[in-house]
Amino acid sequence: MKNQILAAATLALALPTASHAAVDLTVNFGASTLIPNTNNFQASLASLGLTRYVASGALLFLNGPATIVFEFLGSESGFNDTFSTSGGLSLTENASYSNFFAAPILIGTQSFSFGSLGGLLNFSSSGGAAATIGQNGFGIFIGPNQASGSNVTSFYLGYDDEVTNQDDDYDDFIVRATVFSAIPEPSTWMMMFGGFALLGLSARRRKASLLSFS
Repeated sequence: MKNQILAAATLALALPTASHAAVDLTVNFGASTLIPNTNNFQASLASLGLTRYVASGALLFLNGPATIVFEFLGSESGFNDTFSTSGGLSLTENASYSNFFAAPILIGTQSFSFGSLGGLLNFSSSGGAAATIGQNGFGIFIGPNQASGSNVTSFYLGYDDEVTNQDDDYDDFIVRATVFSAIPEPSTWMMMFGGFALLGLSARRRKASLLSFS
């Protein structure tokens, strides 16, 4: 009986887990450009299959409610640069070179509604120009054969913080964003409800047993 109750409790207390299968994000853009050799993280990005970037006019569109996890990967800048979101997540990197591709630093997690992320993700700088999605200083790294309108479950952002004479290497602040479903999958709900049902059944059997004994 103890084993049954323990198993039921485990199922009942299992929280709905996030899943990539239920939601993704569409990347829309015009022309793309090769990531230049001046990008200090060119090799690290290439190892992830990312060899190009898009900036001006690009659009990120969520195909459903989602939770996005943001991680800091690296920076190469003479300014103090900041990545922030509409929900208040923020991380500032002091003017320096840093590479955390091997061990990303968590910036935070935020839930978003269905629709465009335009204006919701932003870069700013102590001495450079601020930028948001679709503007020239806000880069989105893509694969060599990635087409506009393609769906992804993770995306990589790069910042070019120069006010004038932009070098277009987008390595001043690099962020990885991973998209998770904000809605549990049906199988997860079934497992949870099944756990509660088993708990109820076990409790009733235990109660009946106690009544018979008294």
